[in-house]
Amino acid sequence: MTNLVIESTDSTPHVEFLANGKLTLKGRSLPEDVHKFYAPLIDWVNQLEIDKVILELKLEYLNTSSTKKLMNLLTAIDRNERIEKIDVNWHYEFDDLEMEDLGTIYEEDMKRAKFQYIEEVDIF
Repeated sequence: MTNLVIESTDSTPHVEFLANGKLTLKGRSLPEDVHKFYAPLIDWVNQLEIDKVILELKLEYLNTSSTKKLMNLLTAIDRNERIEKIDVNWHYEFDDLEMEDLGTIYEEDMKRAKFQYIEEVDIF
């Protein structure tokens, strides 16, 4: 399996999905065509065959359609039975309670993932 790397733009996050199970999304997510952006990410994790995934989410902002697609992505990881362990590091900016709450909503919907919430100053 090859790595999936997509450089960030003003409206899309940096994507670095490595075949070793280290997955990173960082930046802002408000793509014009959210399906076109997230479909390859979801397809990639559906094909992933590895014991452990570490997902680093360092998202500054998500529009409504991105929040839905991110849930689809997380669900795809959670449903991939070839992945035995899922660790999600949910980074959010100091005092950004909305982003922290969004992480807890995702955590409730995932069955197997272990979430760690990391409050940071100036992560973007």
